[in-house]
Amino acid sequence: MESSAMQTDVPYVAVFMVTYNHERYIGQAIEGVLMQRTDFKVRLYIGEDCSADNTRNICRDYERKYPDAITLICTAQNNLFENVANIWKATLNSGAKYIAMCEGDDYWTDPYKLQKQVGFLDANPDFTICFSNVAIEDELGLGREDDAYFPALSKEVYTIEDFILSGMNIIPTPAMLFRNILPYPLPDYYVDAKVGDMGLQILLADKGKAKLFVEKMAVYRNHSGGITKSKEKLWKGEDGLMKFYKKYNEVTGYKYNAIFRKRFLMHAQVRLIFGATGKKGLARIRHYFEKMPPYIKYSDKINLKELVYYHLILISPSFFKKKQP
Repeated sequence: MESSAMQTDVPYVAVFMVTYNHERYIGQAIEGVLMQRTDFKVRLYIGEDCSADNTRNICRDYERKYPDAITLICTAQNNLFENVANIWKATLNSGAKYIAMCEGDDYWTDPYKLQKQVGFLDANPDFTICFSNVAIEDELGLGREDDAYFPALSKEVYTIEDFILSGMNIIPTPAMLFRNILPYPLPDYYVDAKVGDMGLQILLADKGKAKLFVEKMAVYRNHSGGITKSKEKLWKGEDGLMKFYKKYNEVTGYKYNAIFRKRFLMHAQVRLIFGATGKKGLARIRHYFEKMPPYIKYSDKINLKELVYYHLILISPSFFKKKQP
């Protein structure tokens, strides 16, 4: 790990930013932080992961120009997990009261974003997170509605139950500010599960509520350099999330057990039905015996009509209807 600027004083807000091959975007991401109008100290911690383009040089130029506001931490060789770990270490140990997040291909648009969010959390100690809506900048021309990226939100206060039961990530990364209350190092069961934002939100929501600012304060960018979300990766990510949830249910003494069971049942239903798509013959039979037991396990009260339906579409694919249970 190479760090080329020293922190001279303690920030009130530490900004977490990781970047890789973002030369087209990183300047806008950094400028979104620098334009913040606050009555407190903000320091941006950038993790640069041996980009093959000009990203590192751009970051170095900004660090040289704004040494009191930016710390650049570079990996010696390309390693996503080391890069993320470096910036977690820097932000969690910065002494900051709050941490904000913005990846190198997203950016903030409201110059008072941090001032508004910090003001709210300072005044409301029972909240640990606040976040805003975001605009979607779709460079791929997919024409998707915004709720294809993040769920349409209908209220302004969210609890851990909302985060556990949501099938999608509720909080866009560039929208979030939270209290610096996470343990360092982060728990192994969180790191190993690789659950990112959704796991992070559970850890924070266990300690307090989350507040939504309905205005759009940031931009989430969808582009060709982003992470590819293949069907296999989506299934793997969902399975990793369930692994994290089961461990977290255990380490919290099962205080959210009823809520987690509902989420495990939702996962089992989707895995049982949509996981059977494309499977035939013995593969379909194996799928049935692997995925039916978890569904039964988490069904506190079996819905016989639903159970019969599931058996029909698993035994005979011609009965399959593409609707989520």
